Amino acid sequence: MASNELAQIKAELFKPQTLQLFKDNLPAANEEHAIKAAKRFSKMVYTVIVQNPTLQKCSIASIAKAASQSASLDLDIDVRGLAYLVPYNNKGTLEAQFQIGYLGLIELAYRSGKVKSISAHCVYESEKGKVTISRIDGKFSVEHPFSYEPPTGKMVAVYATAEIDGISPQTIVLRTDEVEHFRKKSKAPNSPAWKDHYDAMAKKTAIRQLAKFLPKSIVEDFHKGAMLDEKETFVEAQISAEEQIAGETGSVPIDAKFEPEPTEEQPDQGGEDWKTKD
Repeated sequence: MASNELAQIKAELFKPQTLQLFKDNLPAANEEHAIKAAKRFSKMVYTVIVQNPTLQKCSIASIAKAASQSASLDLDIDVRGLAYLVPYNNKGTLEAQFQIGYLGLIELAYRSGKVKSISAHCVYESEKGKVTISRIDGKFSVEHPFSYEPPTGKMVAVYATAEIDGISPQTIVLRTDEVEHFRKKSKAPNSPAWKDHYDAMAKKTAIRQLAKFLPKSIVEDFHKGAMLDEKETFVEAQISAEEQIAGETGSVPIDAKFEPEPTEEQPDQGGEDWKTKD
């Protein structure tokens, strides 16, 4: 994309209306901090767009909407894979959609302060004789010993476990055919995410199913994130999310100065220069 087109996207992201949208959706804070947080979020979104040529073709309205959904969950959109902006084809028009990553679901779970641990793991063919999975009265238990030897063969199962204060550990186990059931129900069952990052998508599927068995009083945001991700429009957005983790989003260099130059139409919003977040 030409530099002037990227400059236009940058200007749109820093318009007062867009910054206000992010400010309204990010966690409540005093006015000065809220403005800085909104500008930081805009810079983060711009970074993702610069690195992804396909996102650059999406409408700024869809980008702002998708990003605001991530902001409402207080999830950064960056290389950690907590959440993504995913380009998808909507009847011939490219639009950006929000998609939460399985690491994002884990992050939301921890925020309650009552979740001691939550994780997801895959089981492979070479581990079938070493991993013990039992189910008694509908409750799963998994013993998965560590090995210095990497597993081999296809994935045969995936499980997610959560330890919560005052409650016995909760575990959900899905066989590959069950993972396939959820994949085929999606609007993009053959997307690059499923084709190239099947294990990550399987882990996310297990965590989403685990969320259905956790008390809603423990972590509302976790359930909110899981429910958002299950809506058809978000499932549809599985087109290329995991590619952002793999760094396969293009090679357009990121310019060092993130904020657009102030103009009469785009007044300077003030605040300190951007610095990389620790």
